[in-house]
Amino acid sequence: MSITDELREWAKGDALRAGMSLRTARDQALAIADRIDAEHEAKVSYWQGASYRDGYDEGFASADDWLADHEDAMAEHGWVKLPVSEDGDVLHVGELVDEKLPFGGYAAPAPIDTMELSRGASGYVWMVKLDAENRALVSPKLLRHHHEPTVEDVLLEFAEGLGVPVADSYVAAAAAKLRLRGDGE
Repeated sequence: MSITDELREWAKGDALRAGMSLRTARDQALAIADRIDAEHEAKVSYWQGASYRDGYDEGFASADDWLADHEDAMAEHGWVKLPVSEDGDVLHVGELVDEKLPFGGYAAPAPIDTMELSRGASGYVWMVKLDAENRALVSPKLLRHHHEPTVEDVLLEFAEGLGVPVADSYVAAAAAKLRLRGDGE
């Protein structure tokens, strides 16, 4: 019987009505709690050192390598690897993203409404639906997380559009001058 099962049985036994003193009941409950703590500490200590001591490291260079090697086990437990955006970050429903357009640039930011895992010719593939208004499903690789542009971003984009190389120090100085209006960004 596990410690938690023992605790449940003890609690169901209604020890106080069986004539046990309050002090004895408290002492038994504290003893069971101490054993639970000790077992928990032993498990934590074991798993903290297990990756090296027991070969659990398995030589994986990254978490992605581990996931690729254990996809069957993940599926067996109902775990799913979430889709990843163009910038390499995991996507979640509700996040604001920019969609890459076919001829360059990005569409206006839109929230992720739905993520769908479907089976394609090459296996399972994630598709993402933006905005709830009948938009087509798009590949996560065509999305990036939306970040409000800073003054520096706008200046760099303007310079790139003109084809003029600009030093970061010049952009920072120009951005500081533009912020003198007092609006922060």
